[in-house]
Amino acid sequence: ENVAAILRNKLLRLPIKVFEALQVMSCFGVKVDQDVLSILSGSDQFDNLISSLGYAIQEGMIEKRNETTYGFAHDTIQQAVYEYLPEACMKEFHFKIGMQLVRALRGFVTPEFLQCNSITFLAIDQMNRACDGTDPNRLDTRIKNTLASLNLKAAERAIDLADASSALSHVRYGLQFAGDTGWSLCYEICLRLHEAACLANYLNSSPDEVLKHFEEIINHARTFEDKIKANCIMIKSSASGNIKGAINSAFIILNQLGESFPSVATPEDIQNAIASIREFHCDDPKEKIMNSPELTDTKKLWSLKLMDHIFPYLHMMSSNLLILISARMLKISFQHGFAPESALGFFCYSYSLISTFNDIEEGYRWAKLALVVLERFNAPSLSPKVKICITMFVSIWKEPVQSSVVDFLRLHQEALLVGDIEFAAVSSKAYTHHGFISGSSLATIERECAAISLEMMQSNQMHGLFWCMNHHAMIMALNGKQGRDPFAV
Repeated sequence: ENVAAILRNKLLRLPIKVFEALQVMSCFGVKVDQDVLSILSGSDQFDNLISSLGYAIQEGMIEKRNETTYGFAHDTIQQAVYEYLPEACMKEFHFKIGMQLVRALRGFVTPEFLQCNSITFLAIDQMNRACDGTDPNRLDTRIKNTLASLNLKAAERAIDLADASSALSHVRYGLQFAGDTGWSLCYEICLRLHEAACLANYLNSSPDEVLKHFEEIINHARTFEDKIKANCIMIKSSASGNIKGAINSAFIILNQLGESFPSVATPEDIQNAIASIREFHCDDPKEKIMNSPELTDTKKLWSLKLMDHIFPYLHMMSSNLLILISARMLKISFQHGFAPESALGFFCYSYSLISTFNDIEEGYRWAKLALVVLERFNAPSLSPKVKICITMFVSIWKEPVQSSVVDFLRLHQEALLVGDIEFAAVSSKAYTHHGFISGSSLATIERECAAISLEMMQSNQMHGLFWCMNHHAMIMALNGKQGRDPFAV
């Protein structure tokens, strides 16, 4: 308490301009970049900001840590300066700072600029903190739309980084700035904010919240095409508890996109599907994949994405329909152009060749072509999924099972990094199973099964959870621990 009192007295003896400069700096945390201070110094509200901080350096309150960064000498100084502001004044400081940064950014806010410019995120943070819990109507419509758009871009970037918590925070602020009239005044921004909310809540294992934002989109979307992305996310979210319903929903949408399928695949359907693929056989398929046009037809692209979403569920429920799906994905790719999702078509066909026709050599060859597609498009969000599938169902027939154990552990991490919680769980499950059959320690596998079961439960991956619990129970029985709680780590 004595130290706090001494510090408070020292702050109050500072010249008013110096103290105000420290208050501005405290709004950014314990440090701030000089470029940000230079932008603020260009306004009448924050003139002489940098020169005032020079006095604070002499007093030992802050320090210049390198050529471009100012920082408080200690965290307690930043905290004391920031908490000296009453809440209303604090919000006003954030508002003035945020508005000045937004003005500086106006005209330069492109996706490329957003990805490489920290000032953009500082501007968003300042305005969000200024308007948190208050009515943003004091801002004109143009500014509110700009802030909604900035929060949307920040949310989408957070999703790309699998940071669901930050994404949801930016969505909340974005919808706050869009307001009740968002659907009429900034339709595209509002649509994408709710799509981001669906995806972030899926990553956050919050199916009720996914449903809430999905219904908002269905009630306000102007076209069928505007509903497709939300439907894709909803299918993935609902599949955890109702695989058959998710598959049926996907086939309804595929039919609306012009890709119809029979409810039950007959032998004749399968023969026709295989025959259609043979039409695309060529001497150098790798060259064909690398040099063919890219898919630009929006409906065909969404069809590929939907088929990509449902193939894991068809693998469990209907292998015959999976053959039809793989044939259709390849047909679209060869006839209309390739996309990253084409890689799943190659894998699905390779899996069908091995599981249905026992043709390991040909299946292995088609799986390698899936990797060529990934190489062409450099698709990090899809790469773990494809590689996990190939390692589980194709490579196992040609390569030592021991090599797959390390691969699954690595691919589990890669899937988490891109937000693919479903296939992160699949990779974890495969990791313990392949570890068991390759001779890993039962005690080690038992611990890992328990940890993975908890992870699956927390991420709402229920169909994977049931398999892992059964596998865990078997391992415990082999260890002489039958009857123990499978979740006891």
